[in-house]
Amino acid sequence: MRLRLNKRRALFAALGIALIALAAGRWGRETAREEMFSELMRDVAGFAAAFDAEEVSRLAGTRADLHSPDYEAVKRRLMRFRAIDSTVRFVYIFRQIPGTKRVVFLADSELPDSPEISQPGDEYAEAAQSPGLQEILGTGRPTIEGPLSDEFGTWVTAYAALTARPDGTREVLGIDVAASEWQDRLWTAGLQAALYVLVLLGLPLVAYLTVSRQLEQNAVIRNLFEAMEQSPSAVMILDLDWHIEYANTGLCRQIGRARRDLIGRLWRDIQLPDLPVEQFAEMKAMVRAGQSWNAEWSNRRHDGSRYPVRCSVTPVKTHTGELACFVAVFEDMTAVKRNEAVLREALEQAEAGDRAKGQFLAMMSHEVRTPLNGIVGFTKLLMDTPLTVEQLEYMQTIHQSAEALIQLTSDILDFARIESGKFKLEPERCDPRACLEDALDLLAARAADKNLELLHWVGADVPAAVWADSGRLQQVIINLVNNAVKFTDAGVVETTLTARRLAAAGDAAGEWELQFAVRDTGPGIAPDQQQQLFMPFTQGENASTRKHGGSGLGLAISRNLVQLMGGKIGLESAPGRGSIFTFTVRAPGMRTEAAAAPVRLDGQRVVVETGADGLGRELQHLGEAAGARVTLASPAGLAAADWDVALADLDLPAAEKLAALPQPRAGYPRDKTIGLVPLSLAPSLRPALHVHFRQLVNKPVHHQALLALMAAPVAVAAPAVLLPVPNHFKLTVLLVEDNAVNQRLMQLVLTKLGCQWDLAGNGRLALEALARKDYDVVLMDLHMPEMDGPTAIAEIRRGGAGEKMRGVWIIALTADAREDQRTRVLAGGANDYLTKPLKPNELSEAFHRLLAARGAAANIQHPTSNSQPPTS
Repeated sequence: MRLRLNKRRALFAALGIALIALAAGRWGRETAREEMFSELMRDVAGFAAAFDAEEVSRLAGTRADLHSPDYEAVKRRLMRFRAIDSTVRFVYIFRQIPGTKRVVFLADSELPDSPEISQPGDEYAEAAQSPGLQEILGTGRPTIEGPLSDEFGTWVTAYAALTARPDGTREVLGIDVAASEWQDRLWTAGLQAALYVLVLLGLPLVAYLTVSRQLEQNAVIRNLFEAMEQSPSAVMILDLDWHIEYANTGLCRQIGRARRDLIGRLWRDIQLPDLPVEQFAEMKAMVRAGQSWNAEWSNRRHDGSRYPVRCSVTPVKTHTGELACFVAVFEDMTAVKRNEAVLREALEQAEAGDRAKGQFLAMMSHEVRTPLNGIVGFTKLLMDTPLTVEQLEYMQTIHQSAEALIQLTSDILDFARIESGKFKLEPERCDPRACLEDALDLLAARAADKNLELLHWVGADVPAAVWADSGRLQQVIINLVNNAVKFTDAGVVETTLTARRLAAAGDAAGEWELQFAVRDTGPGIAPDQQQQLFMPFTQGENASTRKHGGSGLGLAISRNLVQLMGGKIGLESAPGRGSIFTFTVRAPGMRTEAAAAPVRLDGQRVVVETGADGLGRELQHLGEAAGARVTLASPAGLAAADWDVALADLDLPAAEKLAALPQPRAGYPRDKTIGLVPLSLAPSLRPALHVHFRQLVNKPVHHQALLALMAAPVAVAAPAVLLPVPNHFKLTVLLVEDNAVNQRLMQLVLTKLGCQWDLAGNGRLALEALARKDYDVVLMDLHMPEMDGPTAIAEIRRGGAGEKMRGVWIIALTADAREDQRTRVLAGGANDYLTKPLKPNELSEAFHRLLAARGAAANIQHPTSNSQPPTS
C-alpha cells in the first residue's frame, strides 16, 4: 500500500517543531542569563573580599592619591583582577561622598597611559542614571544591571560594597562586562537549545518525509513503466553510445522482435541499416547538442517487410545539465499515409471538378452575355425609332427581360465564384460618396417608375478616399437599394453613409469603418423570415418571389462581399414598419491632395419648390449645412418669395407641361432657378426646359455638385471690387491660384497696384515658374489640385525652385481664417497671411510690409491724382 503524506499535516508538524524550538531557545537563553548573573555575582564578591577596608578608606579620592602607596597597591590589584577574566573590561572602585551624594572614582584597572583611565576624584556623571548603583549605595546589597550605556560604551555591570562608614561614606567595587559579549553568550545558549530540539524532533520528520517521497517516486516510476509498456506507441531508450537500454512492448510488437533480442544491441544495426549516413550523423549531432530530431523513413520489420515510420529522438539530461540518455518514439505511419493518399486523390478530383466548373462558367458567361448584350443594344436602338404605343410596350418588355437575364447571369456567376473560394477583391482608390451616388443613379429610373423618392445623405466625417474595391462596394449598395425599390410600393428609399475612424499609426491615413444603412417604407419582414434572407436562393416568402421575381442570390452575394471587405451585414424590420438593412466595410484611408474648401452658401436665401416631403427635407438639410437659409414653398409661394436661388422639383408630368410653355414663368428668373428632373427624362424635353432654368440637375442629386452650382451665381455676380487710388509698386508677382473667378479678381487688383504678374494654376506650376524667372513676391493659394499651397511653400524653402528663390517673399492667400491654420502656414515658411475675401488695401499693406522688411520703401511711387492705373 502506497503511503501518501498529508501536506497540510506535515506543514503543521513542521510549524509545531519550530514553535517548540523557539520556546527551547528562549528557555536556554534565560537559563544562561541566570547562570551568567550568578557567575558574575561570584566574581564581584570574590574581588571585593580581596580588598582591606582600611586600605580603601585611606584613599582620599583626589589626585593626591596618585603618589600614595595605598593607591598603587589597589591599582595593581584591580589590574590583576581584570587580567584573570578575559570577559571583564573594567574593574573600578567608587566612593559616595556624604552630603553631596556625588560618586567619584578611587581607582580603576586601566593602565596609566590609557585614554579611558578614570583618575582619582573623577566624578561618575552617570551615577544618577544607574539603578543598580543607586540600589547598592542605598542598601549595600550586591546588584547586577544592564545593558546600560555610558561614555565608555554599553555594559552589563555587577556591584559589591567594600565599606560602609557611619558618616554615610560608602565604597563600591564595580565590574563591567561588554554587552556584546554578554549577548553573544546568551544567543549562543539559546541557539544551542533550539538546535537540539530541531535535531531531536526534526530528524524523524525529515526521515518520514524522505521515505514517503521515495515511496511516491517509486510508485510514479512503476506507473510510468506500466504506461510505457501499455502504450500503443513504440518507445526506446538508448545510452550515449546508441545501445538499446529499454524497448517497450509497443516497439517489440511494431518491429516483430522480442525484447531480449534488442537490449544491448546498437540501434543502427536493428532499425537503421537503410538510413543515409549523412542523416544519421545529423541526428547524432543535433541530439548531442540538446535538440530534438524528427524524421520519416521506411523502416524494416524482423520479417523483412517495410512500413513508413515517423521518429522523434529527444535527449535526456541530468539535473546538472549533462546528457544521460536518449529517448526515441516511433509512430507507424501506414494508416496515415493511406489516408493521405485517399485525401490527395479526393483533392485532385475536387480541383479537377473546380477547374471544369470554372471553365464551364467562363464559357457560359461568354455564351449567355453575347446574345443578351445584342438584344439589349438593339432593343434600345429600336426604341429610339418611331414606334406605335403597342410596339413600344413590346420593346420595353423585351428590354426589361433582357436586363433581368443579365442581372440573373451576373448573380449566378458571382455566387459560383464566391462558393468556389476563388473570388478576390480588387481594391483601388475609391471615393465612398461618389460610389454611393453613382449607384443610386443606376436605380433612379426604376424608382421613378414606381414614383418612389430615392434619397441619400453622406456624413461630413466620411473620408474623401479609401483603398477598397469600388465595384464590389457599389454592387452591395445596388443589391440592397434595388431590393428596397423592388419591395416598396409607395414612400421613400433612403441610404445614409457615415464613417468611423478605427486607428491611425504614424503618418498612415489610418483605417476606416464605412457604415451604410438602406431604409425603406415597404411592407416589412416577419422575424421568422429574417434568418433565411441571407441564404442563397431564398427570399422573404414564396409568394413574393412569384410577385417580384429574382433568384434570391442578391443578399447572399452581398453578405459574402461584405465579409470579404471585413464588415458585417444586418437587418431591422417588422411587418408594416418597413426595413433597414445595414452593413459595414473596413478600408484603409488614403492621403489626398488638399481639396478646395467646402462650398459655402453663407447668407444665401434658398427656396425649395417640391411636393415630395423627403426630398424637401434632404435639400433643406443640405443647404442649411452649407450656411444657407432654406425655405420650403409651393409654386405660388415661390413666385412671391424673396430669394437668391430656387430649386424646382419636377416630376415627369410637370416637366412635360412646363416644356410646352415658350416663355419663362413670371416671378421665376431663369438665372436664379435650377430645375431638378428625373434621370429618365426624355432628351427631347430638356432643351425646352432650359428656357425656364439656368441648369437642369438629375435626381437623385449629387450633393457637392448641386452646392457648387448653387454657389456659382454668387461668385459670378460678385460685386465689383472698388479700388481706391493705390500706391504703385514695382513688384513682379507670381499669382498661384486655381479658381478662375479668383484669378481674374487678383489680376485686376495686382494691375491696379502697379505690379507685373504671372499666373500658375497649382503648386507644381508655381515651382516651374519660379525656376524659370525671378519674382519679388508669391501670392500662394493654399487649396489647389496636384500640389497644394503648404506643400509648394515647403518645396520652395527646400530649394525645389532653385537656390535663388528659396528666400522669395511668400504671402499665403486663403479663405481659411482660423488662427491655428495661420500659425501652421507661417511656421511652414510663409512670410505673410491674407484671408479671402481680399480687400485691395490689405494687399497694399502686405506689400508695404514686404518693402519695409527689405528696407526698400523708396521703391514706392505715389501717382498724381490724374494718373491712371495700367490695365491688362
